[in-house]
Amino acid sequence: MRQTLFYIPHELFGIPVFGLGWALGVWLVFSVVLLVVLSRRHGWSSEVLGYLPLMAIFGVALYALLPNLEVRPPAMAPLGLPIRGYGMFVLAGIVAGMSLSIYRAKQIGMDPELIYSLAFWLFIIAIAGARAFYVIQKWDEFSRETPLATLGAVLKFTEGGLVVYGSVIGGILALYLFSRRKQISMFALGDVIAPGMAIGLAFGRIGCLMNGCCYGGTCEGWPLAITFPEHASVELGNYSPPYAHQLAIGQLHGFRLGIDASDNVVVVDVGHGGKAEAAGLKTGTKVHRLNGREVTNLESAQRILLTGSPRITINDDDISWTIDQLPARSRPVHPTQIYSSINAALLCFLVWFAYPFRQRHGDILLLLFALYSTARFLLEAIRTDESGQLGTALTISQIVSLGVLALCVSVWLLRLQQPKIDVSSATATD
Repeated sequence: MRQTLFYIPHELFGIPVFGLGWALGVWLVFSVVLLVVLSRRHGWSSEVLGYLPLMAIFGVALYALLPNLEVRPPAMAPLGLPIRGYGMFVLAGIVAGMSLSIYRAKQIGMDPELIYSLAFWLFIIAIAGARAFYVIQKWDEFSRETPLATLGAVLKFTEGGLVVYGSVIGGILALYLFSRRKQISMFALGDVIAPGMAIGLAFGRIGCLMNGCCYGGTCEGWPLAITFPEHASVELGNYSPPYAHQLAIGQLHGFRLGIDASDNVVVVDVGHGGKAEAAGLKTGTKVHRLNGREVTNLESAQRILLTGSPRITINDDDISWTIDQLPARSRPVHPTQIYSSINAALLCFLVWFAYPFRQRHGDILLLLFALYSTARFLLEAIRTDESGQLGTALTISQIVSLGVLALCVSVWLLRLQQPKIDVSSATATD
């Protein structure tokens, strides 16, 4: 795990890098040169002019938004803009996905410019969808005192917080709008980019490992298990996500909190031979007060444990013990990020070689989504970073997986009514 690779400094030679500074100047020069080159090649076509809004958006981000993303610890000089391991692997996934899609396009005689143009649409809309899905799920973590501060928190997507299914929804929307504009088959184009989507996800999941998110449940003795450090960032002192989760539910103290059928906070597990067991703590104990503070729900109990205390007291002094120094690393957990990355790489391999055997446009895209949703449903069973939703034990990702699988089967059955295609045709209309 390594959340931050390095920092782009706050300023160089006394001039800010972001805001009205170096980055904006370089971007303006690059934009002018790019427009001149494109206009000489294609004239001032609608395709060339279509780059202007994106250039303007990026320029505004450099001027107004990126300065708010710089790390500014209290009573310290600004550290600058952090380059996150998560963001770098997401970028690597985008490059790998584009490269694979362009290679496929050249193989079948499709104009690679279609992939380049589609990539802009996919990047903006798919990333926006992935972030929106996550922000809606965890809005309380992003709400700030001012709209600008809230926007800054929402835009810190390179630190993690992109939901795959949000990107799928955004990506399908982008693919649909782009295909309508170009008057080509959405399904035919989707078949071309499907392996690129899968390899992009494979890189993205390694980014999750760097970030510490999307972690699995504890698995003592499992040879593939991994542990995470106490702090995600030494300079900021914040806990890594798996460590914080285990601390908040009591696992680092020898017990585990949960809720019963009546939503009471209870002890659902007590470690054998630990101080908690020696103090008389038993499975099923209802927790009314923790470390001298009232417990109203599981979230309040987790907040209490996260504050840290040299002594654990449950229901006042009925059960209490002095805790040892917290461990330097989390308890072993399933490396679900690596499982997911391997799964995505295998899906890429499968849909790449399945392409010549498709019978209708959309077969490869639907195959990818159907297999991914099935694998995602199963992988969620060993993840512990999401709780059950809608009164069930299923996470939101499992519920969405069932919906995606049902939708894929339905669309595939509907398309069975259509005649088979000439597989040498990549851009036929639906």
